[in-house]
Amino acid sequence: MTELALRSKASWGYDPVFMEACRDDLTVTREDIADNPTYVVDGAGAVAGFYLLRPHGRAARLEFLYVAPEAMGKGYGRALFSHAVTQARDAGAVQMTWDADPHAVPFYRKMGARQEGWVPSSAVPGRLLPAMRCDF
Repeated sequence: MTELALRSKASWGYDPVFMEACRDDLTVTREDIADNPTYVVDGAGAVAGFYLLRPHGRAARLEFLYVAPEAMGKGYGRALFSHAVTQARDAGAVQMTWDADPHAVPFYRKMGARQEGWVPSSAVPGRLLPAMRCDF
């Protein structure tokens, strides 16, 4: 999953130095998967995308949602996001929040999310990321 996340993010045209700075933030550990609902979507026999959700009472945190570059534009992102909303709602949440790559904001807006502000990147000093939210 980590490698899929890195390939997905790199598809926005980021250089190798930037991508290496993001590696820790994009690493999905066994503990992450064991402790949080994690879902993958299969596309023609290969993982086409995944997400990890951290439910927490009436709020849920979307930690990862990535689609393999070769699977982009085929509806997998929409399916994963819709599934995440359903899972969060079923866990009792009324909202889901996450920090997005700036390039992904148009996709999330199409999904009904809104940007609430900006948060500092933990990977790249001085970089700000859109803080997103979806109420349901």
